[in-house]
Formats: sequence, C-alpha cells, structure tokens
Amino acid sequence: MQISSIYDTSPGQWNSKLGGLLDFLREYGEQRLTLRGCRQLCRLTPDQLAEPGVSLLVATVRGQSGRQLAGVSFVSGYGKEACLVAVHPLYRNRRIGTALLSAQLQRLGRLECQVACDNPASLKMCFNSGLAAVGLTSGPTGKPTLLLRSLIDSSSAATLPQEGELLCQNPS
Repeated sequence: MQISSIYDTSPGQWNSKLGGLLDFLREYGEQRLTLRGCRQLCRLTPDQLAEPGVSLLVATVRGQSGRQLAGVSFVSGYGKEACLVAVHPLYRNRRIGTALLSAQLQRLGRLECQVACDNPASLKMCFNSGLAAVGLTSGPTGKPTLLLRSLIDSSSAATLPQEGELLCQNPS
C-alpha cells in the first residue's frame, strides 16, 4: 500500500481527479459521510490544498492493471470543517483507513473529527490512529456522535522525552 498526497494538478486534470475521488467516496462511504464534508471537497480547488489544515490523501495498492485506489481521506480546517475517510470494501480490515488518518495527523500536526456512536469501524480507526474521544454531541442526523481529537499536537511531539532520556534535566 502507498499513501500519497493530491496537490498540484492542472485545472483539467484536477476536475477529472476530483470527480473520480467524489465517485469513490459516494460509492464506498456507506452513506456515513457528512453532506457538509462532501460539499467541502466538491468545492475544493488546487490552491486551497496549500492552505494550513487542508489535506487530500489517497491510498493505492498494486493490482494486476497497475495501481488501484483503495482509500481516500480529505481533511479541511484540521477536521473541524471536514474529515472524510472511505476505504474500498475489498481492502477493509487491513488498517488502510487507520494509515490514512495517521498520515493526516502526521501531515497536519493536529486533527479532530466526529463519528456517530453506531459506527464502530470508524471509531476503531480513529482510536487506532491516536485520536481520543473528548466530547459527545448530536450529529447532523440527530444520532449521538463522539468528538474525537488528537490530544498531542504531533508537531510538538519532538519535545516530549524519548525512551532513555532523563525526565529531569536539573536534579536538585
């Protein structure tokens, strides 16, 4: 599996590529992706991909006819505006969604998303990616929904003590 970022394309290529990704999300999102998030992606321009907190990643696998799309992840506003992940059914339960979300977290430094409580597969993916539940709200359809957030900004994770380092630099 290979995870790569979609970022710099010509307008003609962009529209074609975006259309294909939207079709993938529509077909394999199991009708669990928010309309707001899908609309956010639909309006996305190549210039917006350079903005902080915006990222579009794809997971591909090697197939008989070359690389095939296995998963898509889109984040906007560090997840506050949109956080979408969809994986093709043939590639589920292989940690592709977890890898996509982990890559988003590493790329962006912080991340949050909302997942309906009746969606255990997505909750597991989020927890395995390092997100933690920080709140309970009512989602767009009225379902109980967990607010998940990265607890540590991964861009500052380098300042945390590493294994074998002294916790106290100036013992008294």
